[in-house]
Amino acid sequence: MPSDTHLSPIARSAWCLALIDSCIPHLTLEESETASNFDHWKKAISKLRAFICGELKSESNLERFYNAFSDWEATFENADSLNGRISALVFSATHTAFAALFDEDSDDTSLIRGNINDLHQELEALGGDGEGLADYWKELDDEWTSALSNVKQRPISGAILRSLTDVDTSPFGLSS
Repeated sequence: MPSDTHLSPIARSAWCLALIDSCIPHLTLEESETASNFDHWKKAISKLRAFICGELKSESNLERFYNAFSDWEATFENADSLNGRISALVFSATHTAFAALFDEDSDDTSLIRGNINDLHQELEALGGDGEGLADYWKELDDEWTSALSNVKQRPISGAILRSLTDVDTSPFGLSS
């Protein structure tokens, strides 16, 4: 399992964004299954992406959308299902992405990786290809970490962001 301790805070935030983007099919499913409205989360992610690539300059604007997401998420209850737990992981990655921008010492990416490993084990126990997905996840994680290893400040180039988000299948096997 790669360690991203050498990644800068902005690179850790972009790593989280890559994970979030790869898991969007799960959030779409969760939003539909729970008949919920994920607009606060979607707006926060949109602003995060704009901030990382330099289109949004205002930290206070970014923080306002993050706070709206945090307030909404505090009242949202994920479904008691594997997809609900994946959605909770994505929300955690969202918090981690923002925290990396505002506190350079904040780094919960190892916890996120541990949660992904736990979810792969759960998938395996349910009869899914947890082992194959764990291998696929390791490849994604290595690719993202490598692509971000030299990123030290924003804006992050559009080419790097596109390469990070060019994932057709989530780390849990759901395709977009």
